[in-house]
Amino acid sequence: MSEASRLNEWDFLIGFPLEEAEQILQEEAVSYELLFTAAPGKVSSQEDAFVIAVRDHQARPGTLVLVCASSDWTVN
Repeated sequence: MSEASRLNEWDFLIGFPLEEAEQILQEEAVSYELLFTAAPGKVSSQEDAFVIAVRDHQARPGTLVLVCASSDWTVN
């Protein structure tokens, strides 16, 4: 399977709560890593995170990177 089609297979996870996305990937035995991002001055926690992007891991082929963030992007 090509790299692009493998990524498209998991694009449906975008918008899922992190907990649900992890459960699906674990059930399918898919290797993944988490990458968190947040608005300036904020910290994203794993408890309220959502998947906002899925991409291939550059250094570890066959591993997905789930880019996650909190839904609170307000800036003061």
